[in-house]
Parts: sequence; structure tokens; C-alpha cells
Amino acid sequence: MNIYRKSLMDGLTIGLGYLPVAMAFGITAKPLLTGLETFLMSFMVFGGASQFLALQMLSASSSAAAIIIAVFVLNSRHFVMSFKINYDLQQEALWKKLLISAYVTDESFALSAGIGEDRKNFRNYLIIFITAYIFWVAFSVVGYMAGEIMSEEWVAASGIALYALFIALLVPAIRTHYKYLLVAVLGMILHFVFTAMEFIPSGIAIILAMVLAAMFGLVLEKRGDKV
Repeated sequence: MNIYRKSLMDGLTIGLGYLPVAMAFGITAKPLLTGLETFLMSFMVFGGASQFLALQMLSASSSAAAIIIAVFVLNSRHFVMSFKINYDLQQEALWKKLLISAYVTDESFALSAGIGEDRKNFRNYLIIFITAYIFWVAFSVVGYMAGEIMSEEWVAASGIALYALFIALLVPAIRTHYKYLLVAVLGMILHFVFTAMEFIPSGIAIILAMVLAAMFGLVLEKRGDKV
């Protein structure tokens, strides 16, 4: 099979995996955003978990600054993944590295680690990443349109997709090591405590819980390295 066709099939595989989550995002976004805003969020952010988080913070009337910071913290892992992709493309021009970095996701990064060296180049990465990206954006809009014909009860029920997504991200990590469970539980406890403090806005409470739990995780990681 032609290597570019293989990359296209890989991109389609990731895209089909995005389909239900993207539609759930579109449906969940309907009460909070317009169709254009839903499209632009997927088009410009392209971050499943962070987009759901933004919706949750919007529903809690968080400030724009708080949402931006929270999304940045949640997506900061993409810097590490982009560095690895940039290493594969070290012979390419800077603009190509920047372009590819904008479309790296957890799924596409995981797939890129397993492909042959002959496919670790700009064209193949572009085919894989952009194909998956098109699916995410397109089905976010399809989900929003589906929300137009769904009852308010069904639209509200789709909000469970946020929790399902985070659980799906958390469970594989917990199976790897119990420390990830400790970090997640600490984050939940801290968020509960900060939310109970009326003088702390809900958006800031999420950011504080995320950052402090991440710092705790970093301490656990360093202690584990020393053992």
C-alpha cells in the first residue's frame, strides 16, 4: 500500500474515533454557543478535553481569562508531544514544524510513535493530523445541528460526555500507576474546597486545583525517580 494512503487510513481511523466525542461536544455546546462559535472553537482550539472544560466553565459563568488559563494548563502537555514531533521533522523548515505542532493530539501522537521511520516526515504527518482534524471540526458542527432537533432533556443529558471523556483519559493512566489516581482525587478535593470558598471565583478554583494537583504529581514523580 502507498505510504500516503496508509497515512490517510490512519487519519481516518483517528477521525472515526473522534466522531462520537465531537458530536457530543456539538450537542453539549448548543445551549451555550451559537453554531458559528461552536465551529470556531473546534476550528481554533482543537482540544477535546479542553473544549469540554471550557463549556463547563462557561456554564458556571467563569471569566474569559480564567477559561483561557485553564485551557492552557490542560493543554500544556501538547508542548512535550510537539517537541517529539519536531525532533522527527528536524530537517524541515520552521514553518512546517509550527504547522504540524498545531494539530498534535494525544491520539495522533500515540499513532506517530508506532509508524515506520519512512513515514515520519512532514507530508505523512500532515495527512494524518489534518484528516483527523477535519473529522473533529465537521462532526462538532454535525453534533450542534443534531442538538437543534433534540429535546432539551436530551441536550442536557449529553453533558455527561464531559465526565465520560475525563474518565476515559484517567482510567488507562491509573492502570499504569496508582499515583495518577492520587493526583486526580487530590484535584477533586481541592476543587471542592476552593469552590466552597465563596470569595474564590469558580474559574479560578478550577485553575488552582489543576495547578496544585499537578505540582503534587510532579513531587510524586521525582520521589519515584529517586527510589
